[in-house]
Amino acid sequence: MARARRFHVASLEAAAPGAEIPLPEDERKHARVLRLKPGADLHVFDAHGRSWRAELTDDGASARLVENLAHEAAETPRSRVVLATAWPKGKRAAVLVEKCAELGVREIVPLRCARSVVIKDGESEGVERLRRIAAEAAKQSGRTDVPAIGGERSLPALVSDRAASDLVVLLDPRAREGLAQWLAREADDGSDGAPPRDVILLIGPEGGFSDEELALADQAGVARVRLGAHILRVETACIAACAVCAAVLG
Repeated sequence: MARARRFHVASLEAAAPGAEIPLPEDERKHARVLRLKPGADLHVFDAHGRSWRAELTDDGASARLVENLAHEAAETPRSRVVLATAWPKGKRAAVLVEKCAELGVREIVPLRCARSVVIKDGESEGVERLRRIAAEAAKQSGRTDVPAIGGERSLPALVSDRAASDLVVLLDPRAREGLAQWLAREADDGSDGAPPRDVILLIGPEGGFSDEELALADQAGVARVRLGAHILRVETACIAACAVCAAVLG
């Protein structure tokens, strides 16, 4: 049997066998491009990790739910990653979102810094496009959830609002310890049955965090780590850091 095609839908919160879930317009177009026939086997999922086997309806506009696939969801990682980053220019933001979604990031938060060159409106048309890119990347990579793209936050607000259990780390090319070593030591090992903690990655603009921002982070107990010997562009640093997290945290 051919592998079921994956389709992202708005919500499966009230899902039940036999229910018909509307497909978003871009997913309807995808079904037409693939020339799927009524009754075609589908795998539908929403942004919250809900997942069902379904069949394409006769009109091609909906999916009829058949079986709950919650048991097929990927194993919960030891910790979940929230990426808070200064925003890159132009098309580089799409690359950042696509690749970090593939690497399993739970949430991406545009971070306003003293040296930011891009200010991101959380409800702009551009952000909506990036959310579609995140959903498509999640679908292609086999995720059963979609990373959220939050509204822009300042560094002080993000640091002060974090949960007490969160692990917050800031990328600094001058730091002594590497990200992988820090994660291996600090992240939950799952041995005590505690729920996974969020790892909040703070990545600044290409001009770096200001001295005032670094001092604020130090006062808040934020760890500083490095990725390697070279200074990276924003989207490269994000992808590299998320790849390290995926490798270490599983």
